[in-house]
Amino acid sequence: MMNHKAIDSMLAYFRNESYISHALRVHGYATGIGAGEGLSERDFEILQIASLYHDVGIPEGLRLEGSGAGPVQERLGAPIAMELARPFLPDEEAVAQVGELVAHHHSFHYQGGPLLQMLFEADWLVNLADEGMSDEKRRRVYELYFKTATGRAYFSYVYPSALEA
Repeated sequence: MMNHKAIDSMLAYFRNESYISHALRVHGYATGIGAGEGLSERDFEILQIASLYHDVGIPEGLRLEGSGAGPVQERLGAPIAMELARPFLPDEEAVAQVGELVAHHHSFHYQGGPLLQMLFEADWLVNLADEGMSDEKRRRVYELYFKTATGRAYFSYVYPSALEA
C-alpha cells in the first residue's frame, strides 16, 4: 500500500494547484489501471509513485530553460522524481524504475514495458481533457496509444463520443 506521505511530498514540491491537480488525476487513473491489470504489489507501488511525480521536471525546466516541454521534463524530472520517491520505495531498483518511467513518460514510441504503458494511458486520459482535443484526435490517440484492457475501458467511459464518431 502506498505511503500517503508521498502525496504530501508531491504537494510540497509543486505548491501549484494546476500541477497538483494534474498529478492527482493521473495518479487516480494510474491506480485504477494498475489494479485492473493485476499488477504485483511492488509494480503497483512503483506505478503509483511514478504517477505522482511524473511531471516534476516542469518547474525546473521552466526555471532553467524556459520550457516545460515533454523532452525537458523527462530529462530534468527523472533525477528529481528519484530523489522524491526514495523514502517511499523499498530499494534502489524500485527508485531507478520510477526514474525510468519519468524519463520516458512522453516518449510514446519507447518500449518501456507495462508500467510505462499504464502511465502513458493515465496521463493521456487527463491530457485529452485538458487540451480540448476533438473527438477525431482523441480517437486517433486511443488507436495509437491505448493498449491495456483497463485503459481502453476507461477511455470508453471518459470519451464515449470519440469512439462513436
